[in-house]
Amino acid sequence: MTSSPASSTRVFGVRHHGPGCARSLVAALEAMGPDAVLIEGPPDAAEVLQLAGAAEMKPPVALLVYPVDTPARAVFYPFAEFSPEWQAIRFALARGIPVRFMDLPQYHRLADRPPATEGTSQEDDGDSGDRHESAEEATGDIVRVDPIGALATAAGFPDSELWWEHEIERRQDPSGLFDGLLEAMRALRDEHPNSLTPEDARREAFMRQTIRATIKEGRNRIAVVCGAWHAPVLAELGPAKPDADLLKGLPKTKTVATWIPWTASRLSYRSGYGAGVNAPGWYQHLWTHPEQPTLRWTVRAARTLREEDLPAPTASVIESIRLAEALASLRGLANPGLREINDSMQAVLCGGEIGPLAFVRDRLELGGPLGEIPPATPAVPLRRELEAEERRLRLKRTDEIKTLDLDLREPTDRARSRLFHRLRLLEIEWAKPETVTGKSGTFHELWQLRWRPELEVAIVEASRWGSTFAVAAGTRAIDLANKTEELGPLTEILDNVVVAELDEALGRVLAIVQARAAVASDVIHLAAALPRLARLSRYGDVRGLSAEPVLALFDGIYQRALVGLPNACTSLDDDAAAAMANALAQVHDAVGLLDRADLTQSWLEAVASLSERDAATPLVRGYAARLAHDKGRVGRDDLVRLASRALSRAVPPNEVAAWLEGLLRGGALLLMHAHDLWAVLDGWLAELSNDALDAVLPLLRRAFSSFSGPERRSMGESVRSLRGPGRSSSAAQRTVELDERRAALVLPVLAQILGVPHE
Repeated sequence: MTSSPASSTRVFGVRHHGPGCARSLVAALEAMGPDAVLIEGPPDAAEVLQLAGAAEMKPPVALLVYPVDTPARAVFYPFAEFSPEWQAIRFALARGIPVRFMDLPQYHRLADRPPATEGTSQEDDGDSGDRHESAEEATGDIVRVDPIGALATAAGFPDSELWWEHEIERRQDPSGLFDGLLEAMRALRDEHPNSLTPEDARREAFMRQTIRATIKEGRNRIAVVCGAWHAPVLAELGPAKPDADLLKGLPKTKTVATWIPWTASRLSYRSGYGAGVNAPGWYQHLWTHPEQPTLRWTVRAARTLREEDLPAPTASVIESIRLAEALASLRGLANPGLREINDSMQAVLCGGEIGPLAFVRDRLELGGPLGEIPPATPAVPLRRELEAEERRLRLKRTDEIKTLDLDLREPTDRARSRLFHRLRLLEIEWAKPETVTGKSGTFHELWQLRWRPELEVAIVEASRWGSTFAVAAGTRAIDLANKTEELGPLTEILDNVVVAELDEALGRVLAIVQARAAVASDVIHLAAALPRLARLSRYGDVRGLSAEPVLALFDGIYQRALVGLPNACTSLDDDAAAAMANALAQVHDAVGLLDRADLTQSWLEAVASLSERDAATPLVRGYAARLAHDKGRVGRDDLVRLASRALSRAVPPNEVAAWLEGLLRGGALLLMHAHDLWAVLDGWLAELSNDALDAVLPLLRRAFSSFSGPERRSMGESVRSLRGPGRSSSAAQRTVELDERRAALVLPVLAQILGVPHE
């Protein structure tokens, strides 16, 4: 802490998040009694800064600043209750002291940012004082310095976080803290003169200009709160002209700022936040419970373990606290820190296992409630609508993963489902659907909910499509449909429109699908559209959808696929054949789902005809035979006839293997009970030469690879019953020429294994 020669300006260098630093800052401000407070932060947020004093504002929260034209480039400024800047803001607002942000505005920084960084929102890392990289990181001619790491190394600490906690956060006497940090940072900056980036230089110039402007306003006691790294160059302002020249002609863009709720987990290093702390929950604990923090934390940890049905007896809690204090003494520390507490809990409460301690870290160190903001906070209309829907539908945002089971027959659950589907169309991924199986799948939905602060940016981005979720989701669905050429993805969009109950957009999207289907000729693409259309027409009544237009569309696409099927199944390579087999499966499932006699008859006739078509690719021909047989269109005798033809000597072994792979795609049940089919397969194998068997064996392995162990055992029993007592397969009856010279080489080894003499 120091004074500027021009006035009684005092500079307080801080770390962005730390309870001890925040507590020391509040004490220093009370002693100083400033008439103006300047804080490192975005001046873009001047209009919403006063909201920080509202009773409804509950940290963690963040300032969101974004360019009007490109909201995806938003920047976050997170604040916890234990952040020094937050405490300085609340201090000033509570006493009616003018307070403002003084960092280089984002309307300059975002305009000057190169295009490579566009499209990604980020937390503002503050300044070099909060970098947690290596102690020095070279970037061109710039050497980036981690001041905390450098100070920790100088003090003999292997961990910068450990040094900061014990020297600053657990400091008993706050006097002299800011003077000491100022001198340390001045020495580091003198030692590393090339540590300043051009953007850092502009930021510091703007901050000095803001201090000068505040002095000209007649303020006599100005408190300046900034990242510790900047403190030395703000304590001595110097001439104004170089700073004015440096800031002259900076580009500018229009920005908007607001407050948003934040989460404790996003204040940690693990979230990727450059100015984060190791354990925000622990720092919140130190801020809330400065007295007996070790005892209180260990008791909370024990309660967390018990909630997970893990043992945490009171005696172990007491022993864990004693061990933590002993560890602190052995390590030369005045008080146990989080490291000592975790080591003791792992040894005593967790029985030496690291696994149970993970619950404590997730729940206590990184967990916590979502912050809250006042109703008067500026927001786009979509956010207001979402807040209203949350209240109406009894939904609650939380950073924890929650599963919600919806029954679409209930009005409230159906409204929740409608909201979630509209959010997903707008890429606001608050809720993600999970698979539901069984009969209840037609009217039940499972959703996994987790709120993340980045979704606030997604809401802003979605606002360009409309001012309500119905309009915005519908407009975006139509836009996606216009840009999509393939029928499969198009029908997925149509499905999303239906489940989101976007009646106005439904007709437009349906017309686009019909237009694409009218000119489509690729059977695989046509087939991909049918299952979703079948489900829509079958279960659309759950959401009040009229099935007639969807059925008409289904019939048109189905007929086009049926006409093109014979020619589409010829001259295919392995990958194309597999794709075509998948297409057959899609059509088969769609026809089965609708269960219409006319569709079933025409489809079975088509696959039966395909199974007889020699020009068709063997894999597809075999799979067509399987589909027709499973539905009774091809009987057992016809199947054996088809197998005899497909497995004849004139057919190359690789084509036979492909036909078998297609035949077996439906599962092993067919081979388990078709003994005559086994006989045909056995005879084919018996006729193969050794070289042909070696060549075809990998293909056969692939054909049988999808069968489970029990299915393979059942097939083995079928083979045994096929041969019968005293019978052997034709393969076993083949005469094999014995190479006596090679066989003799085995005899010594065999004799040694059996333990008998060898002559």
